[in-house]
Amino acid sequence: MFVKKALFNIILSISFLFIVVISNADINCPNPDCGIMNPEGGNFCDQCGTSLRGVKLLWRYKTGSHVSSSPCVIGSRVYVGSDDKYIYCLSSDNGALIWSYKTGDSVLSSPEVVGSRVYVGSHDNYIYCLSSYNGALIWRYETGYPVFTSPCVIDGRVYVGSYDKYIYCLNADNGSLIWRYETDNYVSSSPFVIGSRVYVGSDDKYIYCLSSDNGALIWSYETGDSVLSSPEVVGSRVYVGSHDNYIYCLSSYNGALIWRYETGDWVYSSPCVIDGRVYVGSCDNYIYCLSSDNGALIWRYKTGGWVESSPCVIGSRVYVGSGDNYIYCLSADSGDLIWRYKTGSYVTSSPCVIGSRVYVGSYDNYIYCLGETR
Repeated sequence: MFVKKALFNIILSISFLFIVVISNADINCPNPDCGIMNPEGGNFCDQCGTSLRGVKLLWRYKTGSHVSSSPCVIGSRVYVGSDDKYIYCLSSDNGALIWSYKTGDSVLSSPEVVGSRVYVGSHDNYIYCLSSYNGALIWRYETGYPVFTSPCVIDGRVYVGSYDKYIYCLNADNGSLIWRYETDNYVSSSPFVIGSRVYVGSDDKYIYCLSSDNGALIWSYETGDSVLSSPEVVGSRVYVGSHDNYIYCLSSYNGALIWRYETGDWVYSSPCVIDGRVYVGSCDNYIYCLSSDNGALIWRYKTGGWVESSPCVIGSRVYVGSGDNYIYCLSADSGDLIWRYKTGSYVTSSPCVIGSRVYVGSYDNYIYCLGETR
């Protein structure tokens, strides 16, 4: 009787182990560099932090240095810069290199692609216009200092800021100067152009509204510190962050303050405004969702590091990077975590989401393409 009971317990133990192995077989860590099989710990691999459900790595491309530039995805191509001085064009399908163009210094600027042309800035002081087909140089324009900001291209004109304190308006066809406006400090904020107006911040603490026609000043608003965040304009309102820890909502007509919301640290991230809500990150480690009407807090989500990345909101989901090395996907409605994916370093790049794919750069030198498994 004792022997039969012992044998039964052994068989039961083996059966249970077999069931566990089978049940865990579909949650192997999707990170190819991790190598952990059947990880325990719920939705995440404890070894590398990768989400086991909701997202998987489709491909990644290694550059020669940090990637803080935000990808621009058009059709079957991904355009992005790297601190290794190159502008890259990759296949959006598998990450294969299509072409690369070497500038004279780091490329933190995020490319803007219009038609058959790619517009982007470099720390070598130039604004570049390249062929989107093969990366051939069409023209370049020299400013007096590095170009950190991302160009805004509209109606045949390129609007961009430079560390030489100027906001530039160039001819998109040949790069000739149309006008420039001088601020009192570096211009790290990227211009937002709508109608006949250009909205942009400066390290001189001001948010500017200029005429897109001739660069004449329409109004300016002084915050308490540098404005590196890029404005978002929706209707009659301008939303932007400042290093004085505040998120601002101003009148787009005259710059009058409508509301401001205080976070716990610098607001470097640029707001995304959609469906009556403002989504923005702060260096206090939080991602915020505020009412666009009055700035009331709807929810906030705490990450493990500063949030300089600008949120991308698609449908019911918010995508954003953090200084804790993760890319986050949150519920736009509640801020609940849907998934997160761990890269090898900081994520200051802003995600670009096309269909079920998320494209983003990391300070670990890689450009990532993640696939959502909804």
